[in-house]
This record gives sequence, C-alpha cells and structure tokens, in this order.
Amino acid sequence: MRYVIFSLVVVILAHSLQAGTPVCELYVPGHFGNWYEVAGEDEMRRILIEAKTWGYNRYGDWFNTLDCVNPFSGDKQYSLGNALWDRKKVHFRTAQRLGLQTDLIITPNHVYRDQLKAERIAQTGGRVFGQLICPHKPGAREVILNNHRQLLADLAAAGIRLTAITAAPYDYGGCNCDRCQPWILTFADLVCEIHKIAQTYHPGIELHFIGWWWSAEEHRRFTDWMDQNAPNIAQSVALHIPYDKNCVAEVPLPKNCKRHAFVHIGYAEESEPRDVYGRTGPVIAARRLMKTVQNLKKQSVSGVVAYSEGIFDDVNKALLAGLFTDRFESSEEVIQAYAKRYFAANEVQANQWLNWLLPWGKPFNHDASVAGRSFRGLCGEPSNWRRRQWELKADMFVAHHAIGVGDDWTPDRLAHAEEFWDAYETLQRSVYGVGPLRHSLGPSYIGLTWYKSWTQHRHAVATQPNH
Repeated sequence: MRYVIFSLVVVILAHSLQAGTPVCELYVPGHFGNWYEVAGEDEMRRILIEAKTWGYNRYGDWFNTLDCVNPFSGDKQYSLGNALWDRKKVHFRTAQRLGLQTDLIITPNHVYRDQLKAERIAQTGGRVFGQLICPHKPGAREVILNNHRQLLADLAAAGIRLTAITAAPYDYGGCNCDRCQPWILTFADLVCEIHKIAQTYHPGIELHFIGWWWSAEEHRRFTDWMDQNAPNIAQSVALHIPYDKNCVAEVPLPKNCKRHAFVHIGYAEESEPRDVYGRTGPVIAARRLMKTVQNLKKQSVSGVVAYSEGIFDDVNKALLAGLFTDRFESSEEVIQAYAKRYFAANEVQANQWLNWLLPWGKPFNHDASVAGRSFRGLCGEPSNWRRRQWELKADMFVAHHAIGVGDDWTPDRLAHAEEFWDAYETLQRSVYGVGPLRHSLGPSYIGLTWYKSWTQHRHAVATQPNH
C-alpha cells in the first residue's frame, strides 16, 4: 500500500512540475536485440537518470510484437513475448519513480505471431509491412482492441499510470485493402477507440501521434477527420524529419494540437554514407542537431521525441535535450559539459575532447589513424564505456579504410577485415552487452563498401570441397 501511495505521489508531482513545459521525450523502443531490450533494471535507471540531467522529461517505449506470441494467451511457457513485456513494465516503473512522464507507443494493427490467421491478414506493400491484420475483416478489430486493453490493464495493475499513448500508422502498421483506404483515417478511428479504453485504466491519459512517413495529403485528411469526429483529442503530432533534413514540414494540424518533432538521434551528420544505429560504433551529430533545434524553435515546435535505438547515441542524447531545453546555447557547450561530467575533464581537457569528437560527425571523411593515435592523450578512465566506445570506433574505421574496395581478397585485406570484426564484436559484447541483433540493426545492414564482396568471398571459401 505504501508503494502504491508513493507511486501516485511521484506521478502527481511529475505532472504538476512539468505542466506547461516543453515535452522532451526519450523514445527508446526495446526491440531487435538492442540495448534497451536487454538492459537490466539498474542499467536503465542509470541511463534515465542521465537523460533527466540533460533535460528529458518523458519516457516512451513500444511493444514491438514482431516474433512474439501473445503473452496473455494463457500459455504456461515463458516465451519471448512474456519476457519482453515484463521487462518493459520494469522500465516504465523505473521511469515513473524517477519522476518522468510515461508514454506507451502503439502501432495498432501490428499483432502477435499467433494472431496472424489467414482470414485476417492485411494487404501489405510499400510503407505497409509487419505482422498485420486488417481491422475490417471479421473478428480482427476485436483482436486489436483486446490486445491494447490487456496491455493497458496490465500496466495499471503493475502500478504504472501512463501520461500518454502515442500512435503511429506505419513501421509497423497499415493495410492497403480498399476498405481500409485511406489508411490514415482507418488508423485515426481505431486509435481514438483505443484511447477511450486507455482512459478506463489511466484516467486523464493524453493521446499523441507520431508523423513518421506521413504524406502531406495524409496530414490534411487526418486533420479534417479529427476536427470533425474527435475534436481536441489529439494533443500533439511529432512531425517527421527525413534524413538529411533539419526542420519539419508545414502541414495542417487539428485544432489545439501542438506541433512536435520526431528527431532521429541514431545517425551522424549525414545519412550517406551510412553511420546509423551503432553498426559502425557511436555517433555524433553536433552540427545537424544544433541546426535542427534552431529551426524547430523558429517553427514554434513545442516538443521533441528523440528516437533512439541504443546507448551508442549517448552524445546525441545530450545534444538534443541540452539544446532544446535551453540548458546550453551551442553544441560545443554541450560536448564540453559532457566531457566534464563523464571523463572528469578540466577546461583544457574538455576542449581536447570537443576537438576530437566533432570530426566524427563525418567519419568516412575523417583520418581514423590520426584520431586513434591522439585518442591516447584524452582524459578519462580507460574502462569507462562512454570513452571505450570511441576508441573502438577509431579502430573500426582504421580497419575499414585499410580494407578498401574490390573483389580481390588478399591475405592483407582479410587480416584488416578480421581487425574490423574484432573491434565490432568487442564493442557489441563487451561495451554494449548486446546479443544477436535482429532485422534493421543486424550486421547484414552495415552498408560498408566492402561488406557484400567480403560475405561472398567467405561463402565461396566455406563451400569449397574439403574446407
């Protein structure tokens, strides 16, 4: 009973203290084997404490049901779905205890594997993919609503009071059948019904939206439909910022709906060549994020959702929140403060870290060999994971540049490839502590110029007789 009262007090204080302040949400979908999926309770607590320090005031997570069977089906086996959902409840409770607002992200018609019955399956293609069922097929809508009812009720039973649910129509989600067109309106109607269910278990819960992959026409249709059918329900839309852009599109929003931005902090300064999702180590985007924040403020954006796929973006976490909440005036100030906080740097040492980190915004144009040698002079404990990840990134890029291009895999090139994968494995296992990374986070998406040729060479060697 004491815990329940304490939890309610924390939630009430969090809401009252943050009422009217800009939303700075850290959206950390624990899936695909990433750090958030495997993090323990204390590990997540430490990361969220640091997130609050830089300015985040809301925590968001998504139960990606890919590869999962329904954890509420009554099956006595403790399967992947059970384990992932239980871990999410722990992390939501941790965020709540720390005074962060809490947000459950939903993609409504993305369901469990054991619910993909032939008679319910959605029509996919283009933006529409995933474990999807069509809400217009017999029984499918009831399945979708019940899935969310079970999640929302279970969170409430665990002592978690959600501040918000935030809905996204794509990645994963959607249906291309005629009855579901336009999908954005089928989606809006479905989400509003889920919001009504959510209010039963989480009184006062807000409804927000993520504009990832929406077209301008979809924004117009959505706005008209919400104003006519669910006025004043949509609290915000976090508008999509495409790769290599640093502002949101000027699109209509429902009345009294706030303009937020969905900011991808998981890649470096440029989308090409790819340095994203930690596949080639930690990322930094000091120039991109500062320009983005400057533009968003000019566009009267009142909230941001930082999309994160792991702790490899730790510097970018600090940059976005520190700048958006006006704790710092420039990226340089954020990075200097970062070095002082985590590496016990003095003024001179903080400037050394600043000068060393900034060029990694464009790692493919950076002299990794010089960076690797100068790294030894930087302050900080060698075992500090925040420091160690950058040392390994330098090692990976030294090897990458040495590998070069071409299909002739000489012993020298193969040795450099081994160096690359040794640094990669050390980073993933010893620093980040992750296991098999799945789907878009896996090594097959690494995108380096030599990777395809290298895999073909390995396959050819492995399939040779007597190998």
